Amino acid sequence: MGDSVIVRVANAATKTWWRNFRSPHQVSIRMDCVWVRGSGRVVAPGSLEHEEVQAVYQKAHPRQRIDVDDPYVVIAVGAEQTTLSRRNLRRRWFAAVTAGETLGFAAPAAAGALTAASAPAVIAAALLIAAAIEGGVLALFQSRVLRWWLPGFPARDWIMATAAGALVAWTVGLVPVLYGDRFGDLPVAVQIPAVATGAIVMLFAIGVAQWSVLRHWSDHAVLWIWGNAVGWIAGLAAFAAVTSPLWQAGQSTTVTAMIGALGGLVMAAVVAAATGLFLVRILAPRHLCASA
Repeated sequence: MGDSVIVRVANAATKTWWRNFRSPHQVSIRMDCVWVRGSGRVVAPGSLEHEEVQAVYQKAHPRQRIDVDDPYVVIAVGAEQTTLSRRNLRRRWFAAVTAGETLGFAAPAAAGALTAASAPAVIAAALLIAAAIEGGVLALFQSRVLRWWLPGFPARDWIMATAAGALVAWTVGLVPVLYGDRFGDLPVAVQIPAVATGAIVMLFAIGVAQWSVLRHWSDHAVLWIWGNAVGWIAGLAAFAAVTSPLWQAGQSTTVTAMIGALGGLVMAAVVAAATGLFLVRILAPRHLCASA
């Protein structure tokens, strides 16, 4: 029916979603693996337009038995149709991830500062709680962009997966804090593989966790594992490059915290820029056909 999509509402009395379109309402639908926007409205029985819409629907589905009292939702996608640009996606992703990681990083930074003189077990517990907060905050900001690009994207699953990945990464990273002395007594032949394994787990934990959600939406989601790793390597290198020359012995807690905050902001921006380059490729329309 021109540039419109017709949705028949069978057993309408048992459903409520279609009632939202009794007045025109904006909606996003997927056509040929591309999300497009349009305006939907109900065409109720008893009108000439309903007869026309029903005739078009019946012609397209000749084997279906159609109740003459079924309403239809007609979605106009002609002038409203847009293909969201990759540039917009990168910009939104950069802003969201920079803000989310900057805020999230404040949790482990504060936990580390407040427990610096505490027992190792207390430090570890505080940092693990902070790690879950950091992962959750970052994922919350990320999910807002993903839901904008992929209507229906499961934000809760993304947040839980990211928090779990962050916990795994920080748990491995805290092993030296808890068992540093014992680890140093182990043979070099044991230390090297252990350090290498731990580094790999820390590097890929969040990426693998997020991939478990993203794989349902793109057939190129595996790239996210590598993209996330590249982003965090670059981000941590940027953090070290900024903070190492500035941190000096004898500085006040305030100065130290300000330097850490600056480093966290730079790290967040670098992670956002690097992962965004991978994300626009993963979420290109041609790769979304495998999504659930």
